[in-house]
Amino acid sequence: MADLQGPSQTITLKVMRLARPKFAPFTSLCVDPEDDVGRIIQQTVQRKTIDEGSQWPIGDFILAPQQFENIYLGETFTFYVSCINEGNDQVDEVTVKVDLQTNSQKQPLPCKLDGLKLVAGESQGQVVSHEVKELGQHILVCSVTYKTSSGSSQYFRKFFKFPVTKPIDVRTKFYNAEDNLSNDVFLEAQIENTSGGMMMLERVVLEPSDFYDSQAITPSPSAVQLRPKDVRQFLFCLTPKNHGISSPKEVTNIGKLDMQWRTAMGERGRLQTSPLQRIAPGYGDTRLSVERVPATVRVRQTFEVMLRVHNCCDRSLDLMLSFDTVRQPGIVYCCTSGKSLGQIPPNTSIDFGLELLPVTLGFQSLSGIRIHDVFNKRTHEYDDIAQVFVN
Repeated sequence: MADLQGPSQTITLKVMRLARPKFAPFTSLCVDPEDDVGRIIQQTVQRKTIDEGSQWPIGDFILAPQQFENIYLGETFTFYVSCINEGNDQVDEVTVKVDLQTNSQKQPLPCKLDGLKLVAGESQGQVVSHEVKELGQHILVCSVTYKTSSGSSQYFRKFFKFPVTKPIDVRTKFYNAEDNLSNDVFLEAQIENTSGGMMMLERVVLEPSDFYDSQAITPSPSAVQLRPKDVRQFLFCLTPKNHGISSPKEVTNIGKLDMQWRTAMGERGRLQTSPLQRIAPGYGDTRLSVERVPATVRVRQTFEVMLRVHNCCDRSLDLMLSFDTVRQPGIVYCCTSGKSLGQIPPNTSIDFGLELLPVTLGFQSLSGIRIHDVFNKRTHEYDDIAQVFVN
């Protein structure tokens, strides 16, 4: 943290970040203890390790932090604030106020260093913790007021700057299940470790909005290990609830992703995305789905397919069925064009069958289906809605 010093004061303010130690790097050195050259190499390495304070381990496996590590969004930033009386006389009414300034707000942090009396050489401090919830540059503003032995009031401030970066990157994709009546929505979440160290992803949960129920398609294990730049994918299915919504497809608010992780040394972090929004599928007034179609058929032998037309609007539709034979030369319709499908109330559907005759070998697409809205005189065209193999 950058400390912007003020003028000389009787009270000295110290702010130190508290962080867990890190694993010490271990390098295996193979030497022969009976070889004179090997012993010299081993002694030199041991002496160099002791002389370099940055490599002196706490115990056998961990090192004390040697520099100000990155602070990531979702972590708990913990620091120690200490006031030291470096003068020769007692000071009274020592009060410390701590604020955290971000790009969007200034937030006071809890600090109980209030109304202290410090004799010469005495110090008092407090540990302050704050969950970081915003990216970008942060400024820790520490204001100190006190009275000297002569009764004069003194005041100074110190500023500590530090950046906050993203530990993970989340990319989402939506898939609309348009071939069923449930209006299910599938969410794919790709989570990448963008930090500089290992993390254990302990929780990835989709908290749906009030309009949906959520189920994980690929439930994650209790913990997923992510090295830097590693990516993991998670898939969720959202099913609309019955809240009296006339058209569930119009609901675009899906919910939020809640993620929780731990670093290699057990430091916890947690992030929640902003509300996820999907683009509602544009069905128009009608939607046609294939309910049953054979995979293979025999040439010049009739077969049947079952179709379902959905009324996706809020008014009744009077529909008529016709065919465009030019769009489908390999299959002949063996049913009457211009057939009425009748009245279809809002948000309901009707099933109907078609008898077809394949006349060309190979893969053939089912195309040329036209549904006319008699009242509005509008035609809905459906091509390539299914394929069959003719042999």
